[in-house]
Amino acid sequence: MTSRHTDRKFEEFIPIARTDEVPEGKGRVIKVNDKSVALFHVGGRFYAINNICPHQGGPLGKGKVKKYLVTCPWHDLQFDIRSGFGGDGGGNCVASYEVRVEGDQVYVCLQTRDVWSLE
Repeated sequence: MTSRHTDRKFEEFIPIARTDEVPEGKGRVIKVNDKSVALFHVGGRFYAINNICPHQGGPLGKGKVKKYLVTCPWHDLQFDIRSGFGGDGGGNCVASYEVRVEGDQVYVCLQTRDVWSLE
């Protein structure tokens, strides 16, 4: 690791995939430490949420993506990949993780994001 990556905040980011491993408009399930993460590539950006649907544990990373909503392949619940909020505005939500891209490497921070400060 180069010296520019030695600040404490960057050390919390873990490399999880290369940019060419997740096609545009698709998701992928990635095991990171003890977590199952759903990584998505939409609109030229990468997003990460908890892969486990809160309804019955369906794999969100294998769901269909339309715009910024992923649909659970098991029971059709939807989640916004940018925030983890349920697509219907209901109480269902999943954790959302901050993502960084450097060169062709995608990094994720497994601390949950402050969804009230999203862009």
